[in-house]
Amino acid sequence: MTSRHYRDAAAGAAAIAVLALAACGTSASTGAPATSAGSAAASAAATSTAFSAADSTFTARMLGLEGQSAALGAAVTGHAATPELQQFAARMRAQASMAQRMRELMGSWHQPVPGPYSSGASLPAAMMGTGMMSAADWAEIGGEHGQPFSSHWLDAMIGGYNTEVALCRQELASGASPQARALAASMLAERQSELAQLRQWHQDPQMGMMG
Repeated sequence: MTSRHYRDAAAGAAAIAVLALAACGTSASTGAPATSAGSAAASAAATSTAFSAADSTFTARMLGLEGQSAALGAAVTGHAATPELQQFAARMRAQASMAQRMRELMGSWHQPVPGPYSSGASLPAAMMGTGMMSAADWAEIGGEHGQPFSSHWLDAMIGGYNTEVALCRQELASGASPQARALAASMLAERQSELAQLRQWHQDPQMGMMG
């Protein structure tokens, strides 16, 4: 099966780097100078809400990719995928709290929170980019079963996770929010481990034959 456009991680990393260069300054809650306990409380509040354009771009793009991954995980059921993919999809469903945390962060920054992901639907500009599937991709994979589905599914997951890894690395390099950076560090470790497994399956010619 030929590689699809959403596998182009290098292009995604380059585009993310351009966005990071455009991100300058840090937005934070500020107030009049305070002293003692009041000063400490004000400092803590400012730190908790501090963010930059890089943080906002990171969370919006990651929400799109995480929404796509959740939709792909749901698609495994009913398409006669292998037990390995079934188990992987189950683990993906357990990661839903990360997307919720990103939505909460965007709310605390008073940034517009993207709506829920809908497979095959047009996405807001903030959620678009490398690693995202098109309506045609969804239409194709929706009619597949067994080996063709598994191969297409792995292609899509690898493309999305490649972009997530690039976004996490860029957030760690350019982000201002401690909370977003901590989330990026956690997700980077998880995605790198998961990518290794997905790539191994993608090289296995027997993957999907059981479906």
